[in-house]
Amino acid sequence: MTGVVRGGLGALGAAGVLAVVRLLSFAPYTTEREAVAVVRLAWRARGERVRDCHRLTPEELAKLPVHMRQEEVCEGRVLPFRLAVDLDDSAVVNQLIHGAGAREDRPLYVFQDLAVRPGEHRISVRFTLEGGPQEHDATRLATPPRLALDTTLSLAPRQVLLVTYDEEREQLVVRDGSTP
Repeated sequence: MTGVVRGGLGALGAAGVLAVVRLLSFAPYTTEREAVAVVRLAWRARGERVRDCHRLTPEELAKLPVHMRQEEVCEGRVLPFRLAVDLDDSAVVNQLIHGAGAREDRPLYVFQDLAVRPGEHRISVRFTLEGGPQEHDATRLATPPRLALDTTLSLAPRQVLLVTYDEEREQLVVRDGSTP
């Protein structure tokens, strides 16, 4: 195949692609039908670290290479928190938040978007150390063992309200998330 024929085929292919793009540009596009608002839950928490240690048996030690033999093996993790959210007396979130990382030994991260219709809504957010605070030493925690927020929100269409943790006041707060 000569260069002229190859160039002509390439030009025809490019013209075909441009024609398809032009035709698709006339296709109708509808945006979202109903303008909703968003309540965004976003914060980082540092919970209580626990270590689970156990002694290896002589058989388990024998299976390991010499340079890896330790009589006691310990694994650390961060205790999980339970996130529960009620919106207008209806439960919308109830999940266990584990520490980040493969071994769950990093801080806990909460990031949830709740799409709601504009207007007044009653929201209740509870973030509780799993197992209850009575089982853990609250003075060792960077995040309190129980955080709660119970308030009424007034949302405009396409507005984003942010529920986050204020470390200075050690409580959940609401901020307007649509402004930088």
